[in-house]
Amino acid sequence: MKLLLLHCDYIRFKALKKALKKVEDLNEEEKKGHEVKDCLVVLTAVEKEDSKESVKDYVSNIKDVAKQVKAKNIVLYPYAHLSKNLGSPDLAVEIMKQAEKDLKAFRVVRAPFGYYKEFELKVKGHPLSELSREIKGEGAEEKVDHDLLLRKMSKVKMSTNKAPKGLKSNIELGRDLDLYIVSEIVGGGLPLFTPKGTTIIRELRNFIEEEEIKRGYLYTKTPVMAKSDLYKVSGHWQHYKDDMFVLNVRGEDFALRPMTCPFQFVLYKRKPRSYKDLPLKYSEIADLFRNEKSGELRGLTRVRQFSLADAHIICMPEQVEKEFEEVLELVKHVMKKLSAKGIWYRFSKGDLKNKEKYIDNPKAWKESEAMMKKILDKLKIKYIEAKGEAAFYGPKLDLQYKDVYGKEDTLFTIQIDFALPEKFDMTYKDKNNKELRPMIIHRSSIGAIERIISYLLEKTQGNLPTWLSPIQIKILSMTDRNNNYSKKIFESLQKQGFRVELDLSTEPMSKKVRDAQLQKVNYMVTIGDKEQKAKTLAVRNREGKVTFGVKLDKFIKDLKKEIDERK
Repeated sequence: MKLLLLHCDYIRFKALKKALKKVEDLNEEEKKGHEVKDCLVVLTAVEKEDSKESVKDYVSNIKDVAKQVKAKNIVLYPYAHLSKNLGSPDLAVEIMKQAEKDLKAFRVVRAPFGYYKEFELKVKGHPLSELSREIKGEGAEEKVDHDLLLRKMSKVKMSTNKAPKGLKSNIELGRDLDLYIVSEIVGGGLPLFTPKGTTIIRELRNFIEEEEIKRGYLYTKTPVMAKSDLYKVSGHWQHYKDDMFVLNVRGEDFALRPMTCPFQFVLYKRKPRSYKDLPLKYSEIADLFRNEKSGELRGLTRVRQFSLADAHIICMPEQVEKEFEEVLELVKHVMKKLSAKGIWYRFSKGDLKNKEKYIDNPKAWKESEAMMKKILDKLKIKYIEAKGEAAFYGPKLDLQYKDVYGKEDTLFTIQIDFALPEKFDMTYKDKNNKELRPMIIHRSSIGAIERIISYLLEKTQGNLPTWLSPIQIKILSMTDRNNNYSKKIFESLQKQGFRVELDLSTEPMSKKVRDAQLQKVNYMVTIGDKEQKAKTLAVRNREGKVTFGVKLDKFIKDLKKEIDERK
């Protein structure tokens, strides 16, 4: 059964002539037509898989939507155009008649079945005014067009508009360098990373985990979903639900997590806390989920699932300033290692008039925004202010950038949270054994892994530093005579942990070099008769400079130093 539920200011309809031989007779009043105001119109197509048992789900769906839109008037309107798999007219009439009886708490008008009708309606135009529902018949098997699905699987969505100045977007670079794909059968905003793309992810994760552990962060592992109860405590259910993936799990509401904070706060509350425990720094590279609109999805920049280097620093109010400074120092260190440029600071403030988006606590907003301003001014951070860009629970400092199209996005963020410690009743005991409320700094040190890869690809145009590069070295054999020596060099470098490829093809050397350059390989090692005889290497870097007579041990030593220092 397929339904289209429309919350309307009104609907007017009138039966014109019979569409079926066997139809209900209409009385004189019914022949004149109907007008129903302020109603929920339920356009209904009963399908072959439906049965009398479908009435229960039919009524349940109607009641659910009617409750959400606060409708008291229901119009059951048969509408065959919703399906190409229509059930029998007798069954459809029976289901709709029974539904009319079961919806006794409402004023129900049932439009005549089996007639050509004229109708006019005006939909109210709010977010819930147009909803579609599908009810599966008991035991009905979904028909699967296997060939159609296979054709979908072959469609890879990696095309995009050309960027200005001859630059390539992360989508083009991801495709050309074989880093990731977006497949129609998997869905938009859900990138699939190849082994090469996964290499970049692994190196970024290793880098930030090492840095954070050195700075006293404690890593957690929390679930990717939770019951709605958790999000109701945090306020995400009230302020952020439209951007979440909500699931019905055996009659209970669950949701995929859009943030990690509620989970780590539950961990904090697992035992009593003292001032001696603070600051407590929980960190996690967490898989998060945001229900982005299809039109907003862009390569790796904006996706529906991403991995965020997320952390929450739970501290005493007097520690906030110092901890904020240390977070900013970590972010600056990350930016330096990644050679990040073209980034500016945005002081994102709340809009207290928007009570749907922001927690209603003017005093706390004023104090936390003043605290952040004091810290930023003390550190002489140059920033712009943006009203209405804060998180729903507090102000934040966003580090902004523009992609190759000039579109602005956030790379890193640091937030001061006054609200959630109270919502979760988080406490600690001070020196006098008095229970006090901590404050929280939410922060992302390297941001979302997908977005930072997008930024790095576009900034470097795919010329990643050696420590991040999927292919660090490519060995090019000059002739068949040099293949065995080339293999030995390949094996030696591979055993040292380098990411190395071997090209023993019979293509001209110029083509081998060009192919390696297109793959953005950092070092091309050419092996000819001269190198084989002298037991040396000819090393070409990405800029085209060739160094002859390089000893293998020296090449390994220099390359390890470059990678270890993450230059």
